[in-house]
Amino acid sequence: MKPEEIRSRLRATGRSQAALGRHIGASKDSMSRLMTGQRRLQAVEVERIKEFFAEDAPAGPAYDTLDVYGYVQAGGDDLVSLADGQVIDRIEVPAGLVRGSAIGIRVVGDSMEPRLFSGETVIVGLNMPPQRDRDCVVEFRDGSAIVKQYKGQRDGTVFLHQYNPDKEVRIDASKVKAIHAVLYRR
Repeated sequence: MKPEEIRSRLRATGRSQAALGRHIGASKDSMSRLMTGQRRLQAVEVERIKEFFAEDAPAGPAYDTLDVYGYVQAGGDDLVSLADGQVIDRIEVPAGLVRGSAIGIRVVGDSMEPRLFSGETVIVGLNMPPQRDRDCVVEFRDGSAIVKQYKGQRDGTVFLHQYNPDKEVRIDASKVKAIHAVLYRR
């Protein structure tokens, strides 16, 4: 058993190095040297470490799996479909990276180039409001959506920006079901 394996198991189970040291009968200094690879494990310590972790299940999966939508909407060049049953892929993201509900969107078209490219996947926090000048997904009442840069809302209009061609996009807010923040791209 290597020090990095022990550290990984401690993180996965939420247990401390000090608790492990007490269990195997090692001093704080001895545990520090063990965890940095400055000393080797004794055979009896290996067995005690196995006992220490035997009843612990990992705190959770190392990854969360997200549905990915996109490419399936007929019509506009950069529309994607968020309709039920229109998942085109599933991806894994590190556990805990996204709080709340999230999905992936496969970017369609070149309207956001050079910021986002067609085929890239963005991770979207559902019902997480976007910040001004950050990317967002505007979900329409018909089940389609677009990825643009959020500029704000005023007088029943949602203001967005696209890069290619460089222009302001205005959308009647009554056609919008929700606006979700893009958290990061993958």
